Amino acid sequence: MKGLLWIGVLGLAWTANADELRDPTRPPTSQRHAAAPHEPAPILSAVLHFNGDRSAIFNGHLVRSGSAVGGYTIEAVLEDGVRYRHAGLSQELHMSHPVSSLKKPAVDVLRASSGVP
Repeated sequence: MKGLLWIGVLGLAWTANADELRDPTRPPTSQRHAAAPHEPAPILSAVLHFNGDRSAIFNGHLVRSGSAVGGYTIEAVLEDGVRYRHAGLSQELHMSHPVSSLKKPAVDVLRASSGVP
């Protein structure tokens, strides 16, 4: 009976230390060099100008100066991009194509070409 008791005690002691055992077939990992999850680059889809106000489509969201999207804070909406703060760094993201400014609405251009007032 004492033998079974000792086997039980030893079995419990061994399983208590099982958390410290390492699988010898796994590659070594360093706690210092644990990779941070990769975060995709932000996407600027559009810069909008309406009645003197600027807004932008940033990561799929309509934003203005001071808006927050995920871990990004929009500091300013620029003529062709945005200035944002992320992870303590301030960066700018610009549209990949030049900004075109439309002077007249398309309806006015069509009316002028057709002779209709």
